[in-house]
Amino acid sequence: MLNNKSCIMCEIHSNQLEHFSVAERHGFKAILDIYPITEGHILILSRSHASHLEQLCAQEHTELFQFAHQIGKRMFDVMDDVSDYTLVVNNGRDAGQHIPHVHIHMIPRRKGDSLHFYWRLMTRFINPLGGKKRVQQLAEWQRRWRMHGKHMDGS
Repeated sequence: MLNNKSCIMCEIHSNQLEHFSVAERHGFKAILDIYPITEGHILILSRSHASHLEQLCAQEHTELFQFAHQIGKRMFDVMDDVSDYTLVVNNGRDAGQHIPHVHIHMIPRRKGDSLHFYWRLMTRFINPLGGKKRVQQLAEWQRRWRMHGKHMDGS
């Protein structure tokens, strides 16, 4: 795994930065987004420091999406009110990528949430849930994931 000391995602991978992990496998990490678009929004991080999918080797690219597939299957057990999810990869700055490290957004969707979803998509960094309340909510989601199985650690 390549590490970039100035990259938030690399700092999370090396546990130098506090985060809410829900699963780990083969050097990949799934964490709760601290600015969620919907409750339970997950980021699935590549193990290599690369800004674009095309910069990952074919094996890592495949394993990243296999890991996302496994997380997606578990999501319905963890979040009983979730009917679907939206998968997003912002592949570079011009595509809306804020942190230049490959990651997949897995955004839980609930019946009838479209208006809320698009509003949060546009305003997610503006006045998100209050600090303490947000941390409590993230800790609760992390607890739910841990209740529904191990960390999938297959390093």
